[in-house]
Amino acid sequence: MPSLRDLGITDVPSETVLTTFSPERKPHASAMGVRAITDRDVKLKIFTATKTFQNIDRKGAAVINIVGDAELLVRLGLPQIFSSKNIEFEKSKQVDAPRLLGADAFIEFEVKNVEKDNISDEIGISEVAYLTGSVKNIEIGDCSPRAFKRTEFFLIESAIIATRAIEALKRGKKNMAEDMIQEIDHYRKKCDEIAPHSSETAHIGKIVDSLECWGES
Repeated sequence: MPSLRDLGITDVPSETVLTTFSPERKPHASAMGVRAITDRDVKLKIFTATKTFQNIDRKGAAVINIVGDAELLVRLGLPQIFSSKNIEFEKSKQVDAPRLLGADAFIEFEVKNVEKDNISDEIGISEVAYLTGSVKNIEIGDCSPRAFKRTEFFLIESAIIATRAIEALKRGKKNMAEDMIQEIDHYRKKCDEIAPHSSETAHIGKIVDSLECWGES
């Protein structure tokens, strides 16, 4: 079986797609940061109010999907803004969880330990779960090599900031959200400078427009 390091999963967080089953066995996918703590154990920090945590807490298993498509990662990370239609799933080999059809690699794991804690930042107090998973299966698909684009990094960073901006708006902290929107718009402008007609530029523009619209409502 390949190792976590073979997939670039180390003690530094990596952006992936986590797939789980709902209680009705409906597949669910979300963007998720993951890191390795041993050769066969992974660690995730998940907000307990999310559907992702509720699913994995019930089922005790999930699949980490490695994807090289930044736009797919962002679509799944911001379902409030982008549609996740036409995403297909398949059965995993060793755990009771779905996996993303066509992903570059899969890490199937079962929950080993869950520790909950409250974290506090400028947005407020939130409960999170620090989840340790025991890897049961790793598979690498037949993916073709591809080069990274700077615009993809801008898009991913914009999406990460956007998740915090959405939470700030939910809690009525409009000034804080506006600062975050300006930061995202900075990435949009950088994208526009080097690739004005790229899909990444369009996606960041949609993120900014959606957040500004919600901020005005």
